[in-house]
Amino acid sequence: MDYLSEFPQFASSIYLDVAYQGPFPRATVARIQQAIELKCRPHRLGAAEYFDVPERVRARLAELVGADASEIALTNSATQGIGVVAAGLGLEAGDEVVIASTNFPANLFTWLHLGRRGVRVHVLKPLDGYVRVEDVAAVLTPRTKVLALDWVSYSTGVRSDLVALGEMVRRQGGIFVVDGTQGVGALEMNLHDLPVDVLAVAAYKWLLGPYGTGFVYLSWKIQERLDLPFVNWCSVEGADNFDALPTDRFTLPKTARIFDVPGTANFLNLYGLEASLEFIARAGVRTITEHCRALLERLAEGLLERGYTLSAAAAPERSSTILGFQAATPEATADLHRKLRANGVSVSLRHNMVRVSPYLYNCPAHIDRLLEIAG
Repeated sequence: MDYLSEFPQFASSIYLDVAYQGPFPRATVARIQQAIELKCRPHRLGAAEYFDVPERVRARLAELVGADASEIALTNSATQGIGVVAAGLGLEAGDEVVIASTNFPANLFTWLHLGRRGVRVHVLKPLDGYVRVEDVAAVLTPRTKVLALDWVSYSTGVRSDLVALGEMVRRQGGIFVVDGTQGVGALEMNLHDLPVDVLAVAAYKWLLGPYGTGFVYLSWKIQERLDLPFVNWCSVEGADNFDALPTDRFTLPKTARIFDVPGTANFLNLYGLEASLEFIARAGVRTITEHCRALLERLAEGLLERGYTLSAAAAPERSSTILGFQAATPEATADLHRKLRANGVSVSLRHNMVRVSPYLYNCPAHIDRLLEIAG
């Protein structure tokens, strides 16, 4: 299928940077225009926009990651999803959290901030850019309450072993919190088959959604443990008839919906996210994975022939839909990044690596053009 026609034209640019910002499919642009029309003519707005659209999006997200809709809370970012857990667990002085310096900032600073309560935050600093199971095993203790890592590294593309890591921290009595932003939508996942307690995702990358959208999966075990600091009125039972809501006694559903970010019924955003999720479902996550990996394998072969060093994501057991690579020196790597950008090839520079993240609209000719510029 010609997926390029499903997206607005990139003009003369070759866009290989979904890990930075996922572009809207044409269908998403059209759906957002529908939402804009509703805002322009608000007399057309009805209860469906406020209550039905969020539930449809929640159901699609649950299907995408192999969860129940009752385990999905809608958020505005991965940061907000992680914050719900970090704030709600009630961690105390002496409790321990393990994170990695290679985590995206969304999965770093909320945990580091717990240090003000006396929580000990152990920061792993992997030398070669990815966290090994043995690295984590060496620092877990009976006081470890949380292991918080990224599924796919935003800089190298290395995919973590969720099974081994999750089972290990659970044996210690802790929980496994994962930032799935760089994997969900590009790699298949079934959370009910994984020892993952929390999965937080920003939806503006591989889910091709608007900025300011996201979700968090909260397993039943975790939902029962989390404190709810404030009530989003939309999550109260009977909220669709808010004139009749009781003020003395109210009921909250026993689902992750109570942790939704306020303003969940942002139909300008959710119309767009729903359309993008529909596109991903039509294309199929496996199709996306196979297409991107084929392009990255072509890239890896060409880069090795030219003397570049690949990130650990080049190994099949750690591969994702992202690949980082380096020239002989950090300066040469930065120079190459500037050269690629100057020649219309959009990629990112992260931790002294050029990061490449293709999508369905890319083709072998785009990879060949990058290799041509790389020499």
